[in-house]
Amino acid sequence: MPKSTFFNLSPEKRCAIEQAAIEEFARNPYEQASLSKIVSACGIAKGSMYQYFDDKLDLYLYIVDLAYGKKRQFVNKAFALETDFFSTLEEYYRQSYLFAQEYPLLHQVTNNFWDSRADVLHSELAKGRSTRARDFQRFLTEAVHGGVVNPNLNPEAVFFVYHAVGKDLIDQFGCEENGKFFKEILDVLRYGLMIREELD
Repeated sequence: MPKSTFFNLSPEKRCAIEQAAIEEFARNPYEQASLSKIVSACGIAKGSMYQYFDDKLDLYLYIVDLAYGKKRQFVNKAFALETDFFSTLEEYYRQSYLFAQEYPLLHQVTNNFWDSRADVLHSELAKGRSTRARDFQRFLTEAVHGGVVNPNLNPEAVFFVYHAVGKDLIDQFGCEENGKFFKEILDVLRYGLMIREELD
């Protein structure tokens, strides 16, 4: 996380550093991103950056945290609604889509974070997956106890499916009239592939 010297900078200078880093980390995964390009874009000496952050990883994790902080402002709206499990999930994906539309660079930063193959990020990725899995399983458990979700399903398998399709779902949201395709994908997740009675 940033050193105190970073927060002692003027708001304008902090914003310039953050914006340059966001743009670079949105264009490239961590392992290909260039600290030299970041300092060049915000007009400071490379040595000065080490007065604000320990290294590129320190800066990167700060930017990822900024991105997720902004995204939480959107997705928390879904969990604040008193709706059923599937309606909440639909709203979660809708809010994620709105975040991606309003903050495309931050959205790309989060995508690049999950797609990174950098060894130095393995522990951070594992921690992030564990936290999201734990939060999702609490949400899922409530739905099971409420009689909405099949109690015989493996929670880890359920999380894997929803997490795996999440990014592509967000990219598809709203691309078709009335979000029809999006709703059809959620229908597959909700009811599965087995032949069933006609549903309303």
